[in-house]
Amino acid sequence: MLSDNIAIVVLAGELGGPLLLEGARAELIVCADGAAEQARSAGLECQAVVGDLDSISPDTLRFFRERGAEILSVPDQDHNDFEKALDYLLTKWSGDVHVYGMTGGRLDHALANLSIMLRYTGRFRSLLAFDSTSEYRFLTKDRDQCSMECPIGTRISLIPFGEAMGVVTKNLRYPLAMEMLRLGQREGLSNQATGSPVSISIEKGAMLVAVAL
Repeated sequence: MLSDNIAIVVLAGELGGPLLLEGARAELIVCADGAAEQARSAGLECQAVVGDLDSISPDTLRFFRERGAEILSVPDQDHNDFEKALDYLLTKWSGDVHVYGMTGGRLDHALANLSIMLRYTGRFRSLLAFDSTSEYRFLTKDRDQCSMECPIGTRISLIPFGEAMGVVTKNLRYPLAMEMLRLGQREGLSNQATGSPVSISIEKGAMLVAVAL
């Protein structure tokens, strides 16, 4: 789901997805610490590098500083660099945010990043994440529905974080009508779009929606 007028957060995981296309027209690109190395390799011009700066080379710091990027050292060890980047972004931006590099490599990192994404979901107009396979978003009690234009056959997974109650879907092969999904008991893995738009809503809880690219 490409759009204009976005801000991008780059993390140190698997970039993939439409990053290069979006990066060329993003209003603001923020790199979380060592993700600046990947951004430099990909040819992205980031406007800020935020974190404890323990995973970035002096050469890359100098590279972005010379190009006018803000370099913000935040040594706080109670929060990770993704949180620091989002907190920085909140001082500059309240619109749509796309995150790259959240997944890939260590599963514990990916799960922690998803947990952080869930906490910040309601603080921007929208918060989406991308990797080489999928687009991710959370539904919560405060942002309880979404509607997506996608081709018939698109794979869509519904994964509860804890539990998601009152789940309702439209245009999915295996429809849900006021049902409950619960982590460890029931998930909605690999459903498929049968029409467009696909709409999904919940009444309570939290649910990750993963849409194949």
